[in-house]
Amino acid sequence: MHTIVKPPALKRGDTIKIIAPSTAISDESGLLDAISFIKKQGFEVNLSTSLTHESPNRFLSVGDHFRTQEIENAFKSDNIKAIMCLRGGSGAIDLLNMINYDVIKDNPKIFIGSSDVTFLQLAFLKKANLVTFHGPMLIDLMEKNRKVLNYNWSVLQKIIMDGEMLELKNPTFSRWSRTVIDGKVSGTLVGGNLSAVSLIANTDFMPDLEESILFLEDVDIEPWMLDNLLTSLVLKEVLQKAKGIFFGEFPYHGLTEMLKMQTAPSVFFKNMLVEDYINAVLHDQIIDILTKKIAKKPSFTEFSCCHGKYILTLPIGLNVELNADEQSIKMLEKAVS
Repeated sequence: MHTIVKPPALKRGDTIKIIAPSTAISDESGLLDAISFIKKQGFEVNLSTSLTHESPNRFLSVGDHFRTQEIENAFKSDNIKAIMCLRGGSGAIDLLNMINYDVIKDNPKIFIGSSDVTFLQLAFLKKANLVTFHGPMLIDLMEKNRKVLNYNWSVLQKIIMDGEMLELKNPTFSRWSRTVIDGKVSGTLVGGNLSAVSLIANTDFMPDLEESILFLEDVDIEPWMLDNLLTSLVLKEVLQKAKGIFFGEFPYHGLTEMLKMQTAPSVFFKNMLVEDYINAVLHDQIIDILTKKIAKKPSFTEFSCCHGKYILTLPIGLNVELNADEQSIKMLEKAVS
């Protein structure tokens, strides 16, 4: 991998641009609260006109050309110091062949997103060597629980403003992580949304995975989907190239309906917590693939990032240490200049 480019640190008084490279927002009720939260932290906010303009025939904010211009203009603007995405959804993959990556390379800025935005973050690392931040988006700042909201923002702030080299691990009041294969290893942090990584793998927009620490997360993934997606990464030799692997949480909002279809009138299924059930199944699948289909390497699951309530910011492209015994990710250098 080429020498990475770290964006300048964010300072209070700077302007954060909110863009919508994927899906628009359908419920605007929390939008003003999220914008107000950012302003109370001491920043100016510049909003894209596409935030609530939904495409009539696709699950996108606006057309490809407009979204591409929106990204490039945000990077080119001297007034914009950080770019935060509205939300994930779908559509970012459409832009990969359209973006002028020289614009990104010549104007490095803090770029924050996750989920579908993984496509852009991996492409920015591959094409412009830019460190980006897999972290809370504007939709995540609509969180009503102030404890959760403040915690998520404080981690992001320490990394992109204070330049702290954090050791990241699940907060004690969230779900516990679990070791799959113990050990400690360091490398370049690469990854994001599992569906996106599976689609972009082995294309010209996927960063080099040699000497990497790979992380994967997703939402509403059923067991068969997880099995297929991970097996596809085995066939493409993605998992084999990584030195260490860790997985985020996999919340499944539709499992309640799935469990209603269970034919066995078992008290076990009726009373077991839905989320615990799906996590147990997915965890077992991950163990099976990591221990039987590839050479064993340090790994753990259920790291708090992206689609869970607690969102630990991960700097994509940075040199980090994975400690599977402690289920932690330690930054080995600052993520901003």
